[in-house]
Amino acid sequence: MIDSSVLLDLYRVTPTARREMIDSVLTIEENIWVPHQVALEFHRNRVEAARDQLSFYDETCKSLEAARNQALQRLNEFANRSALDNSEKGRLKKPLESAFNIAIERVKSHQEGFDLTVGRVLNDDPVLKALAKLLDGKVGQSLPEDEYAKAQVEAARRRDGRIPPGYKDRAKRTNPDGDYLWWEQTLIKAAEAGKPVLIISNDEKEDWINKRLDFSLGPREELVEEMRRRAGVALRIVNFATFLEVVRVGSPVSVSRETVSQANIARRQGEKRAKRIFVSPAIVDEYEVFILRALERNERELVASMAEQIEITDDPDVKEFLDARIARIRYADELFRRQLHDLREAVANAPRLKGDLVLHIENDSLRRALFERAYEERKRAADAQ
Repeated sequence: MIDSSVLLDLYRVTPTARREMIDSVLTIEENIWVPHQVALEFHRNRVEAARDQLSFYDETCKSLEAARNQALQRLNEFANRSALDNSEKGRLKKPLESAFNIAIERVKSHQEGFDLTVGRVLNDDPVLKALAKLLDGKVGQSLPEDEYAKAQVEAARRRDGRIPPGYKDRAKRTNPDGDYLWWEQTLIKAAEAGKPVLIISNDEKEDWINKRLDFSLGPREELVEEMRRRAGVALRIVNFATFLEVVRVGSPVSVSRETVSQANIARRQGEKRAKRIFVSPAIVDEYEVFILRALERNERELVASMAEQIEITDDPDVKEFLDARIARIRYADELFRRQLHDLREAVANAPRLKGDLVLHIENDSLRRALFERAYEERKRAADAQ
């Protein structure tokens, strides 16, 4: 079974890597099967996947241009403060400017070699053509209407109970049931076929994969058990790069190390996309106000505790208690200031989608706080309907 996370990554690699990836999948052509939900998600997101890659080239050039301008500005400041003449200033700036310009031009040349545009994906999509041939007759049926309704109820129950799979998508405003739906379709197909199931997927969130120290240990035990109970077969999950490496060393199909590397890079980019969160501007404003008030409260508590500390000089137990309190306040202050910085930085670079801000946030505590507010907002909206 191939997940949409793998199929969509075909839009995010070079044409050569894409050909090798498709040839690799052909080695298991007789055993390929794709759930209806996966095919649906692929079709919904393929244009955006191509746009991701095109945006990546543009964003790289813009980042290099900004870094060049910042470096040149810094050199100008140095030259002026050091009273350098124009000749010496030029000798300082020219190699740096030349190196950045060469890098930018090379990125642009790679962009020109990329064979996809949004227009081509809409009108003459080579990826879609290749997959249509590969997957002809190998895509499952959608669930009947009554079974689909039951699956949606079960998906909601699992999200609320943190039961895999799918609970990590509970903040999604669109398609929060998707992971569970294709898992249910896979269970049904596995029971019919009676064969062990291999899922090739780049989704390595905790509701699918067991991880220790960021190292994947295989599928969650709950999923292995559910597959055994429902279908009586074994389950294994591997990412696409691992699959390609197996094909590279164990079959006559040519798979370069560069292609495996691109698959790994695309997978890591997928992990970064998983750290996106969709929130309304109102939630962002509300949380920023919350942080600012928390910082004000911490400041008052810190001043009061330090004043008490000055007054208490003869009681070591009280002094130790106040020292610990001050340390806690300062620690909380540091966390809130980091959240405020990361929030403002994310908002400054955030695109909008249907009125929501699309935030890229690495800070886990901040992302969790915004996620909880977005989740509660969606529940209130659903209850009001």
